[in-house]
Amino acid sequence: MDKNIALETLVEITNQNLGYVPTTPTEFLDLTVEIERKTGYSISLSSIKRIWGYVRYEGFPSVTTLNNLAQYNGFRNWEAFLSSKTFNRLSEDSGFFEESIVNPIDLNPGDRLMLSWGKDKSCEIECILPMRFRVIRAENIKLEAGDIFTLHTLCLGHPIYISDIVRGEVRLPAYIGAKKGGLTSITRRPN
Repeated sequence: MDKNIALETLVEITNQNLGYVPTTPTEFLDLTVEIERKTGYSISLSSIKRIWGYVRYEGFPSVTTLNNLAQYNGFRNWEAFLSSKTFNRLSEDSGFFEESIVNPIDLNPGDRLMLSWGKDKSCEIECILPMRFRVIRAENIKLEAGDIFTLHTLCLGHPIYISDIVRGEVRLPAYIGAKKGGLTSITRRPN
């Protein structure tokens, strides 16, 4: 097991739990505060910046730092994270998803989904035909209400990929949303 891959996986899980990928000094500071609030333990701002690659660093975090980050993500400690099913599933190059997936072919016309990601990005979509959807409402994203598109799969923690987008009389190129951290919420809404 490569410890660098393990750390990258833990960072990815942290980004998913945060709902965004920290990229600014303020966001890294917010993360340190959030970790201390949730676990009661602190990780220094400089350590967080090194772990996320914001500051160049050739070393590896201390076990204490790794334990705190693992605890923030719901694991007992770093060793518990390394032996978890979550780590083993995410660190593999390929595999099958069993949970947190929505297959659009199983939805019926009129079924609605609320999708969320990032700090404040979301959209509500309605199935209009098998695997064809209409945007009902969009917040802080490039899709707009009324856009119609094809959707093949939705999975928590992964981006949303849509194609065959029609906006009025115009065809748009394919769209990817939630690139940083993936979808954080998929909720079925009553129509």
